[in-house]
Amino acid sequence: MSLDINTPRGQSALAYERDCIDLFCKLHPDYKFLETDKREPAAIDGFFYLHKHKWVDCAVEVKTRDMTTEQLMCDYGNEWLISNNKIERGQRISELICCPFVGMLYLIPEKKILTIKITDNRGRFLVDFDVRKTPTSKSINDHEMELGMNAFIPMEKAKEHKWSTEQTVNSATT
Repeated sequence: MSLDINTPRGQSALAYERDCIDLFCKLHPDYKFLETDKREPAAIDGFFYLHKHKWVDCAVEVKTRDMTTEQLMCDYGNEWLISNNKIERGQRISELICCPFVGMLYLIPEKKILTIKITDNRGRFLVDFDVRKTPTSKSINDHEMELGMNAFIPMEKAKEHKWSTEQTVNSATT
C-alpha cells in the first residue's frame, strides 16, 4: 500500500508538521516529541513527553493548514475540520494509556500553533464538537471529493503558541 506521506505533497505536509513540533519544543523546552513511524498508517502523529519525568504527557494529532487566524475565524467559523476517525482513534489511545489527547493546528503563514485538549487522561471528551458528513478530499493528494464523517472542533478555547520577535532577539543574544 502506497502512503500519501511518500508523495511530494505528503513530504511537504510532513515537513510542516515537523516544523510545528520543533517550534513547540523550542517554546516549551521541557517537552520532547516521540513521532509515530511514518512508514505505516498510524492512528496519531505521536506523543509529547516531559523530559525530566520520562513519561507520556499526551497523545497528539498535528494538522497543518495554509491559512491565517483571520481565515480560520472568518472563513471557517473558528472551527477546525478533522476526520472524525482521527478523533475517535485519539480518544481510544487516551483511554488506553491514560493520557490526554491533544489536537495541534499549525497555521503555516503565521507560524502559529493552536493546541486544544480534546480528552482528559481517561479518554473523556473535554470539548463539545459537531460531527457531520461533509464533502472532503480523499487525501492530501486527491482533489476528488467524497462524503466523510468529520469533526468540527471549536477553537475559541485553544491555546496559542507563537514565537515572538522578542524571543528571537533574546535567543540570538544569549
